[in-house]
Order: sequence, then C-alpha cells, then structure tokens
Amino acid sequence: MFSKIPIILDATKLIDHAIRKTKKIEIHDRDRRFKTKKTTIARTDSFATIIISTLEQYVKGFPSIEHLPSFYQEIIDIKIDINKLKEALGAVDWARKTCALIYSKQSRALRKTGNIDFLKQKQREIYGRISSVVKQVDVHLIFIAGAQKIMKKFPDIKDIPTVVIAGYPNVGKSSLLKLLSSAKPKIAQYPFTTKQIHVGHIERKEKYVKKQYQIIDTPGLLDRPLSEKNDIERQAIAALTHLADLVVFISDPSETCGYSIKNQLHMLSQIKEIFHDISFIIVENKVDLKKTNSSYLKISCTNNEGIELLIKEIFKNLNKV
Repeated sequence: MFSKIPIILDATKLIDHAIRKTKKIEIHDRDRRFKTKKTTIARTDSFATIIISTLEQYVKGFPSIEHLPSFYQEIIDIKIDINKLKEALGAVDWARKTCALIYSKQSRALRKTGNIDFLKQKQREIYGRISSVVKQVDVHLIFIAGAQKIMKKFPDIKDIPTVVIAGYPNVGKSSLLKLLSSAKPKIAQYPFTTKQIHVGHIERKEKYVKKQYQIIDTPGLLDRPLSEKNDIERQAIAALTHLADLVVFISDPSETCGYSIKNQLHMLSQIKEIFHDISFIIVENKVDLKKTNSSYLKISCTNNEGIELLIKEIFKNLNKV
C-alpha cells in the first residue's frame, strides 16, 4: 500500500529534472524557422507536462487518508501529523492545478505566433511562472518527501486474527515474536530497541484449511498515564486499540529488564482496565533466571521453555474470537 508512494523531489530538483528532459527534445524540419518554432513548442509543452504530471503523481501516490484503517490513521498522526500531511498534499494539488491553468492560457500564444523572438520570450515566461508556483510549495514538497520515507516503512497489517505482544521495554517481546513467527526483529539488551511496530505471521492447518494469524511486537510501555506517553509508546497503544484480538503481556520477574515487577504488574492492571474487552495471556519470561510461584504462564525465550504451551494457549484464545 505505502510502497507505491513515489519518491518526492523538492522544487529545485523537480524543475531541474523537467528542464533536463526538455533539452533532449529536437524536432526536425527542413525550414530552420519552423524547426525552431516546433522545437520550442515541444520543449515548452514537455516542461509543463512533466511538472503537472509529476505533481499529480505525488498527490495520487498517497493513499486516501480518510479511507485508511483507523490504526494507520493514528500511526500517521503520531509519526507525521495527519493534518499537516493533508495540508501539504492540498498545497501540492493547488500547484498542479495552477500550473495547468498557466500553460493552457499561454500555450495558445506559442502556436499562433510566427515571431521567433516572441516565441522564445513566451517560453521563458511560461517556464518562469510555472517554476515560481512550484517554488511556492517547496516547503510542502519537502514535508511530503519526509512523510513518504516514514510511510514506506509502515508494516503491512492484514485483516486477520491478531495477537499483540505488550509489556515493559527489554522484557523479551521481540525475542518472543522471533520464536513465534516469521518475523526477524532487531534483538538487543537495552530499552526501546523496538521503536516501531514489527509484524510476524503464523500459519496453521485446521481441517485441511491453512489459516494465517498475525503477531505484532509493540514498542515497550512504561508505567505512566496515557497523556505522558511518548510517540514510541503511543504506537503500542494504537496497536492495542485498533488491532488486538488477543494480548500477550510479558513480564520479567528477574527484573534484569531494569524495571521492578511491581511496576510491571501495575501497568498490566492499567492496560487491562483500558482494554477490558480484549483477552489477555499473562506470561512470565526469563524463568531460566528466576521462577516465581504465580499462576502466570512461565516461559524462557532463551531455552524455549514453555513456548509450545504458550502457542497452544494463543490458538485456544484465538479460536474464541
């Protein structure tokens, strides 16, 4: 969906690109005057067409924000600012329409005249006016260029049963995703390694039919009010809000993650209160380091202890969805 958004050039690069293309155009005619006239008209037409069509591609290349799933709309707002993106795309579309209007009005004069000096003057005028319009929206072109780079990295979220892995930073969410699915997230021993959503998939055969399930690793959450959460944490909340059919909450009783188990469980109670209509599986990871007497499912992403049991619990819960 987002991979089709074209690479966006700023105003100067777009104008230079159009001019370079037009310089290659040469119309042949035995009459030198007609050759000059035809070449000038063809180059001017090409310059205007390249600018107008490129601006149109920029706008149409972005998916309609209003028709995107709620999850994507929220992620765009978190990472880009949805209103600024709409404003920028609107400005670029205005530039497209204005350039088209300029050329449609001025092109008639090119074709009617037989005066080569007037023809050249009119060509410079069209180039100048169109270039001026493009430069007026340069700040917007730069903004949507940045948006394109961010959006092309968005995960491909499918409308299938979805498990969201949540918990504090460094408790083993990415390690679990790697064990459960096809995803290969970055694994490291420091907080907030996961700065964005990672998606993996599991395929399971049920009654001769292959079913696919989605597993999402979210950025780590900290025990603080929603209003105080940073943009990285807000992505996790967006995944829980819009995507989760089941939440696997991972805690680390060994506290090697750098956070107390008391704070981890307090955050769990807050999340369960907010997302009270979603099923939870609560897991204690790193049982190779410390095992408690709690009733929570015990696993180790290091030696795979309890992973098969967790998979059974996940499918048991998903089958109820």
